[in-house]
Amino acid sequence: MKQIGAIFFLLMAFLCVAAQECPPEWGKYTYGGYLYDIQSDNNNRDLSEIDFRNYLLNIARTNLAKQIQIRVQDVAQLNKVSTNGSTAINYTSNTKFLTDVNMKLVETKTFYNPTLRKGYAIAYIDRDAALKYYRNELMLIYNNVNNSVVLADNFVSAGFKSRAQTELASSLKYFKSLHESLFWMNIFGASQSELSGWQQRFNAIEQDMHRKLADLKHGIVIYLSCNADIFGESYPTLQEELKGILSVEGCSFTSIPENADWLITIRCKARESSGVKFGSSNAYFSYVDAHVIIDKVITSQRIYEDNVSVKGGHTLGYYDAAKDGYKSIKQRLGAIITGVIQQ
Repeated sequence: MKQIGAIFFLLMAFLCVAAQECPPEWGKYTYGGYLYDIQSDNNNRDLSEIDFRNYLLNIARTNLAKQIQIRVQDVAQLNKVSTNGSTAINYTSNTKFLTDVNMKLVETKTFYNPTLRKGYAIAYIDRDAALKYYRNELMLIYNNVNNSVVLADNFVSAGFKSRAQTELASSLKYFKSLHESLFWMNIFGASQSELSGWQQRFNAIEQDMHRKLADLKHGIVIYLSCNADIFGESYPTLQEELKGILSVEGCSFTSIPENADWLITIRCKARESSGVKFGSSNAYFSYVDAHVIIDKVITSQRIYEDNVSVKGGHTLGYYDAAKDGYKSIKQRLGAIITGVIQQ
């Protein structure tokens, strides 16, 4: 019975084409596996054969585009009234038909009878070919996202949490094209079970990425040992200010060196420089010298070690000049540290 039914529908398709006197081999495109439009006309305007073929093709393409546009609008309307979480993707941007998006799947054929000066044109899309195209697009997107997750995990294992965070955040862009591909699969007749399967697969990996990003938001753990001195007097303000700068960059702190990603050791001292008299006022200058060491715990490597000096000035004396120097050096030290740990 199935064979009889198939033969019947195929015969009807051929009869449909025959009624337009089209090439009989085009009958298969009128069967259920294709979206199509056929045009035929007499060349009464004395156009060249090429121009007349193109004239018919443009009409066929336009009519096929209208068919797809109607399908887009129908799917978008169904999406508006759906309460199913798996179909809650926003398809608003797809409701406007874009030729360059979906017409790239269109194939065309023409035929011209020079004796009768009559031409024929067909524009069609093979549904199976279209679905295969978008399945490949989805697999490419999934592989790109999965590769980003693997790379981010490798960065974390190597102690480069900032790189991992950047990698994951940048890969979220792939999900925009994911929604577009799922939408067009729906247009070209993919089953709901297949669409749901793809959506669930991507939902799982997207949730995993957001979880990893949340873990990494304050995931760089620092053990900070900061000893600051102004002429023999301790200056603990520097350590607290450095913590504030690094916290903004997504760092957290531990008092146990073994639990840290980075060990940062800073030793600062102030020294008098010079004084200058301006009329009845004096200007005092002091230097703040810092020795900075940055070690990566996971690899036991010393990544950075250097000396930094900053000059401060004040009218009240060398002590206040040193405090002014500490205001400047905290910014220099913060930039050095963040530059190293975010490589």
